[in-house]
Amino acid sequence: MKNLVYSLLLITSLASAHELPASILEQIPEGYSVLRHASGELNDDALADYLVVVHKSQEATLSSEQPAPARPLLLFTQRTDGSYALSKRNDQVVFRVDEGGQCDPYGDDGRGLVINKRYFTIENGVACGQHWTDYITFRYDTKLKDWVFHKRIFENWVPNDSEDPDAEALVMDAHQVTTATRNAPIRFADYSPPDR
Repeated sequence: MKNLVYSLLLITSLASAHELPASILEQIPEGYSVLRHASGELNDDALADYLVVVHKSQEATLSSEQPAPARPLLLFTQRTDGSYALSKRNDQVVFRVDEGGQCDPYGDDGRGLVINKRYFTIENGVACGQHWTDYITFRYDTKLKDWVFHKRIFENWVPNDSEDPDAEALVMDAHQVTTATRNAPIRFADYSPPDR
């Protein structure tokens, strides 16, 4: 069964990678494969850019022997000739395979990336044993010509102990919002969630 899961993950990763431009695939770090990607405008040049999450294909087996490897988030910007440059990298915002308790906080149920007009969000979370989501958003700063931390929203749910048969199964017990400090921007490449 474990081999089937790894095979499916590899097939999904390869299918995802084939959708990426060749100039991006050429820049994927050695030993990594594509886990997920998204395309949209990340800066102010009106060209389509990419966010690409990469991971070690054997990360699930590696995590049982040692801490799981990072899942770098790579930010590629399009040049005017249509090729792509690796502009930024962050190894902390996509959670590792062993940071979700009983299940993968990024890969198990389609957690992902959203790009919206120079803003982008990474969603980590689990819904097995524990129930939480963690959204980390960055924005493009035109003055700095760089991406900076914008906001983080963490929510946690616990079983509802109500005896009402119509009650929701889970109730929220935490909703934490952390916003950027305007006069002290944290660049995307330097950001690390403080409680990891």
